[in-house]
Amino acid sequence: MSTLPIRCSDATLVAPRSARTASWSELAAQVVDLLLVWHERVRQRRQLQGLNDHMLRDIGLGRADVAAESTKPFWRP
Repeated sequence: MSTLPIRCSDATLVAPRSARTASWSELAAQVVDLLLVWHERVRQRRQLQGLNDHMLRDIGLGRADVAAESTKPFWRP
């Protein structure tokens, strides 16, 4: 019986236990990278909420777009 990798958020692949060859330090680095991505998303979404209507028009967004983006959970791109 073959097993397929499991796809997690942010396009991270988790291979079956028998196929894993990453060291603990590599795994820790991947976890830290993922946490940094999540933190950056939260920061960017907060900044987006702070833009005025003129700035939003400049980047082609409206208040509804901002509301939709800012209500997403941090793990969703």
